Amino acid sequence: MSNDALKAGIELADELRAIGRALIEHEVDAEAARGALEQARRIRPLLDGARRRRWYESDEPNIIESDTAESFDALSPVRGRLNPVAPPLQMKLATREDGSRFVLGQARLSDLYEGPPRGVHGGIVAALFDEILGAAMGLAPPPGVTATLEVDYHHLTPIDEELRLEAWVVEERGRRVFAQATCHAGETLTARAKALFMRVDFKAVEDRMRARPKT
Repeated sequence: MSNDALKAGIELADELRAIGRALIEHEVDAEAARGALEQARRIRPLLDGARRRRWYESDEPNIIESDTAESFDALSPVRGRLNPVAPPLQMKLATREDGSRFVLGQARLSDLYEGPPRGVHGGIVAALFDEILGAAMGLAPPPGVTATLEVDYHHLTPIDEELRLEAWVVEERGRRVFAQATCHAGETLTARAKALFMRVDFKAVEDRMRARPKT
């Protein structure tokens, strides 16, 4: 994918997020809804084309700050800038004063993700943690998959406020990697999480999934 196509795709995903938010925020009468539906039906065929490769089908490494269209960064349902269901969560590597490294995440979730009044749905908070904890696996390669994820909710995570997440690796034991994370809104700790990841061969995982009988 060219840089121009990537940029246009990201802008389109942003617009689709705005459309989704408008749909749940506004009272829309039948005539307006039908008009929007007709427009949407004209837009969708414009997006037909060759199948896009998934991140695990690319020869390029899965880097947190990658700009490639095949990377998990672009296609993830949580951080994917090309994925209109993603908030998205933005992440980068950071270093504390003591020299320890962690993954820093920032997000501002709209009421598309609301659960309790003015708060982010708890399942979405867990998804944010799963994503940034998974990214922290880049600090302890090779990568793995989530075996367990435990979330402690300390306060409602507010919608439409800047959220700061941090994730770091605590310990490695062979194939097992233990990591922790926090989420803050301003100075308020809204939730914390801890997870166990198991290192796996993603090619073998893909092969097993391809071999599953279709239902």
